[in-house]
Amino acid sequence: MARPNSQLTDDEATFVALLVRVQPATAYQLSKIYADSPISNFGTSKGKIYPMIRRLKERGIIGGKTIAGDARNSEILRSTTKGRDALRRWIRQVKPNHLLPEDPLRTMVQSFELLSRDERLQWIDDVRSGLRLKLAELEEYGAAVQVPYKDQVHDNAVSSIQGRLDWLDRLESSVRRVGEVREIAQARRSRG
Repeated sequence: MARPNSQLTDDEATFVALLVRVQPATAYQLSKIYADSPISNFGTSKGKIYPMIRRLKERGIIGGKTIAGDARNSEILRSTTKGRDALRRWIRQVKPNHLLPEDPLRTMVQSFELLSRDERLQWIDDVRSGLRLKLAELEEYGAAVQVPYKDQVHDNAVSSIQGRLDWLDRLESSVRRVGEVREIAQARRSRG
């Protein structure tokens, strides 16, 4: 079944929501905001943004006006009434994949049997270090940016990372415990 012309995908809605907050803006300005954000997980390469802008314009979700005298034919973009209405519908529609988003870390752990115990522990340390860096980046970004509901969005991002750090502690404990049990069993077999 085809998606209605005014129904937004999550990526489209994320883009339109940003445009609504900062409009008017060029595609370059929007892609720069995404690139600078430590929170955004949206695939914002120019190879994705520009085709999406074209599709959103064709559907009447956003509009653009060419900047006079700009050699690159840049456009000033704005959301339309249809776009804001579509965004409002998207906000009210909470889907199951919004409740437990895809998580590559979770998927990687499902294949931990391919790694040695030491490699598993190193992976946990690497992810933990990355998450701590991301926390610091969030704090710096949070101090510099002003967006609606900033404190609540920041709290969600920090809580998510803290939850992952707690999960890593439990995962590390499990990996160490399983390793110890295997070592004990191997020692018994060696003596036996």
